[in-house]
Amino acid sequence: MKSYVILLVATVMLFKPLWPVAEYIMNYDYIKDVLCENKDRPMMNCDGKCYLAKMLAKEAEKHEKNPFGEKQSKTEIQPLVYLEFLPQLGVNFDFEKSSLQQTLFIESLTSTLLAHDIVQPPELV
Repeated sequence: MKSYVILLVATVMLFKPLWPVAEYIMNYDYIKDVLCENKDRPMMNCDGKCYLAKMLAKEAEKHEKNPFGEKQSKTEIQPLVYLEFLPQLGVNFDFEKSSLQQTLFIESLTSTLLAHDIVQPPELV
């Protein structure tokens, strides 16, 4: 349930700047006939784009404002790293001595070249 709420909030935040465009598309006829500033000049083919530009400018102005207000100190240093300690897992690292002795023989292995019988590489006929 918590993940659905987070997903919903993230989706709303993502599409909030596009709300004026969606409103323009849904109310296109009303905006073109009533709210357009250039409806007396049909040769401009504005069709309410002036209203859309105003709404987008207003949305951009809201976006540029600092949501925390202007009272924040200019000399205050913001923390860059947030640490959160994870719960420790109860893993037991006590191995038996016999398992340690079994792995010691790996260091004494040597590699051998098994291609000592090849004198000359094969030729294409």
